[in-house]
Amino acid sequence: MSSSYSTRLRLEKQGDGDNANTWGARLNTNVIDMVDEAVGGVVVVSTTGGSTTLSANDGAVDQSRNAVLRFEGTLGSAATIIIPSAEKTYYVDNATSGAYALTLRTAVTNAGTAVPQGGKMAIYSNGVNTRAALDNTGIGAYPTTGGTINGNVKVSGTVTATSYTGSRITVTSIGASTIDTTNLFATTALVVSATTAKGKQLRLTGAAIADIVSLTDAASVTVNLNDAQNFEVKLGGSRTLAAPTNVQAGQTGSFFIVQDSSGSRTLSFNSIYDFPAATAPTLSTGANVVDRLDYIVRTSSSIHMVASLNVS
Repeated sequence: MSSSYSTRLRLEKQGDGDNANTWGARLNTNVIDMVDEAVGGVVVVSTTGGSTTLSANDGAVDQSRNAVLRFEGTLGSAATIIIPSAEKTYYVDNATSGAYALTLRTAVTNAGTAVPQGGKMAIYSNGVNTRAALDNTGIGAYPTTGGTINGNVKVSGTVTATSYTGSRITVTSIGASTIDTTNLFATTALVVSATTAKGKQLRLTGAAIADIVSLTDAASVTVNLNDAQNFEVKLGGSRTLAAPTNVQAGQTGSFFIVQDSSGSRTLSFNSIYDFPAATAPTLSTGANVVDRLDYIVRTSSSIHMVASLNVS
């Protein structure tokens, strides 16, 4: 009876009575060595792009039986790596260069699994399709307590941490498409502690912007200090600036008080606002005139205010 071969790893299954006096050598070479290759083998495959079919030999050394597939070369086009249509798990190392994708697929489908350039992935084949052996859900369930990550970490979702220990967190850039006007960095207060002897807790080496948020004109103009640092309101009548909500000592900013086209609008102040000499200013009343009131919160019941009138 002639030898046959296993469907997954192409290992020789000798027929009854075959290979007298040589069956042991064939077992070692065509089975045991092949298992060794499948469990621990590493093969390097060079590619410049296009389709590359990995060799698959019955009972003999080949590329596709190896456990680890490492791809090297400078890609001039997208690279497609074709593996046998058999069940198997691979560890894939994409060490190519060039701005093109590398995809692993079987011979019976055009769909495959992309391996990021410079990345390493575990991929399995069910004989038809390839799949990543670990997805985002699996990674999310993976315990990392006490672990160390060396190098860069790219996150496309939300990062939540109950604490941070280390010398610093550095943000090198924020993409122009990143817009979160309410909670850019944190859902609650972001506390920054000093890590050097300079005695300062937050240092900006570039520009910073505090947006000016419009307040709704009404008989009582309401303010939520969680909304912004700076505020603007155009008066359409005689108004009162109400006591703000979410008052916390140390917050500072400005109110821009704008007269409408009619002018002669007045503004009175809740008792939480304190002015020099305990006297609120009489604001400008000319049409379209702008006054600025700079403030700093001293306590939850006292906001210090200084007026700059008729600023133009």
